[in-house]
Amino acid sequence: MILVLSTIIIAALVVCSLDVAFAAPAFGISPWFFIGAIWISIAVEVAIDAVFAIITKFLPEKWVSPESKIFKVSKGEQRFCEFFGVKKWKDKYWDLGGLGGFSKKKMVDPNSAEYIRLFIIESNKGVVDHLIGMFAGFLVILIYPLKFALVVGIPVAIVNFVLNAMPMMILRYNIPKLQVLYKRLLRNEELKKKQQQEIQEDKKEE
Repeated sequence: MILVLSTIIIAALVVCSLDVAFAAPAFGISPWFFIGAIWISIAVEVAIDAVFAIITKFLPEKWVSPESKIFKVSKGEQRFCEFFGVKKWKDKYWDLGGLGGFSKKKMVDPNSAEYIRLFIIESNKGVVDHLIGMFAGFLVILIYPLKFALVVGIPVAIVNFVLNAMPMMILRYNIPKLQVLYKRLLRNEELKKKQQQEIQEDKKEE
């Protein structure tokens, strides 16, 4: 949470300072216009992300199931995530999944195949949400005249792009491990069922 909020605040202050120092004199407009425009744009970005977070919650499970090949993570993608040091900061990032009813910050029942299945489903939904948010965030450019795009809309959209890319990288990095755990738990459950069936059959024969 601290990582996300500090990034937003620092980025907003930097952009505001640059706009006050350079954009305001260049356009001949009050510095307060740019300060207000930046913070309003940030609020719009938050609203856009929230809308898509709600929409992705209703994606059909078959689209985001553990068996879906669309969400398969390659070794190259894993190395890409590691290159950006995802291991070092993934546990510090703000997980908002709990607001939607399923937190991915910590595993509650790592020995349950059904729980891990839901974990993967929610992770895949999160990937879709953040992927859309990365690009939909550039719609913020349209709320002000395009002449202000370079000094208001685009800087805010770029920060939003990064803040959506980071949790998506975390989710993509974790999914292969979840898949391995899920398959192992399924095999264990199948083995237990067979053993129980054999015990029941032996009792019947007696």
